[in-house]
Amino acid sequence: MAESGANGADQRPLEGIRVLDFTRVVAGPLATRMMADLGAEVIKIEPVDGDLCRTFPPYVEDGLNPYFCQQNAGKRFCSVDLRAPGASELVRELVSHCDVVVENYRPGVMAKFGLGPDELCATHPALVYCSVTGFGQTGPWAERRAYAPVGHMESGFIEYSMRKTAAAAENPALVVGDIVTAMSAASTINAMLLKAARSGRGGHIDVCMVEAMVYIQEWSALELAGGWDGPNAGSGHECPILVLPDGRVWAIAGNPAAWFDDTMAVMGRPDLADDPRFATPEARMENRYELYAEMTQWAAGFADLDEFRRVLEDGTAFSVAEMRSITELAATDWAADRGLLAQTSAGYAVPARPALGHGIGTNGHVARRGADNREAIGGLLGLDDTRLDELEAAGVLVTD
Repeated sequence: MAESGANGADQRPLEGIRVLDFTRVVAGPLATRMMADLGAEVIKIEPVDGDLCRTFPPYVEDGLNPYFCQQNAGKRFCSVDLRAPGASELVRELVSHCDVVVENYRPGVMAKFGLGPDELCATHPALVYCSVTGFGQTGPWAERRAYAPVGHMESGFIEYSMRKTAAAAENPALVVGDIVTAMSAASTINAMLLKAARSGRGGHIDVCMVEAMVYIQEWSALELAGGWDGPNAGSGHECPILVLPDGRVWAIAGNPAAWFDDTMAVMGRPDLADDPRFATPEARMENRYELYAEMTQWAAGFADLDEFRRVLEDGTAFSVAEMRSITELAATDWAADRGLLAQTSAGYAVPARPALGHGIGTNGHVARRGADNREAIGGLLGLDDTRLDELEAAGVLVTD
């Protein structure tokens, strides 16, 4: 376990926890980034060809593009060629100084190097070892490759959205599967660390993207119970987005088809209650886009969002939002007050933390592959320059 401060009140939440991070791309790196934001010391061990995210656009020579920096800020950057003679022994020595190992290789890859969960947990009973894959470590699909779009398709996420919105099947623009898998991994690791602190025994965590995707779909149980075809008041896909003639885009969180009387009252359109298209809940759902068109025409008469919000929120249970880009949000007083963003040492702004609290947030450190080999690995294991030179010459330690 890493050194921790003497004054517990000043400690960061995971101060004193050391993580050996063998993850790449998004799900694993974001999970360990969250732990770094919470105060853990995260030592990122990249393979010889580096984390794939270093090559994402816009490509930069040192591999420190904005995408990589966002997923990896606050870590220490090392690189070990596990295929080199002596590399596995070096890693096992590192593990003896760590509380957590996280990896997102295919099942069995780490075991080939003698670094699998069975081997390391047997030697270090308090170790928390987390494996992140698409379909889990066991079962007939364990060997399948699974990127986020695969998780979206296989988990019911896309099918549900397509069926409920009557839209074409399409993957989201964001890697939702990776993001929820990262959050599942980080939260479960932290719970297992608490167990290890209480009992002295950690264990292996098998984090599966498809399971994480099923877990976060709030309608999973209802679907498994046979589903529901009737009007579904309040569900997210029934909340209208109003595209106004001047290009403004506003959204209403709430279902006007279900809260019809209140909606018509604030619109001053009681006559629509007699319109056959809107006479019953079923008719209103059937013709909801026509109802939204009526609301769009009404909303276009407001000078600004504040006035629209006041009228609608005072007269209904709805809330109102304005569509913004991330750059527009970053320029708001709200973002400044919250400290939404942090600067990395590469000069890029990244999300600052997973939550606001004492001692939570990134220090912004990012570096090229292997830049921290000597300080992190050499310092932790007490290796002098001669030994570090030997490890570099043998190809065990690699730097750009």
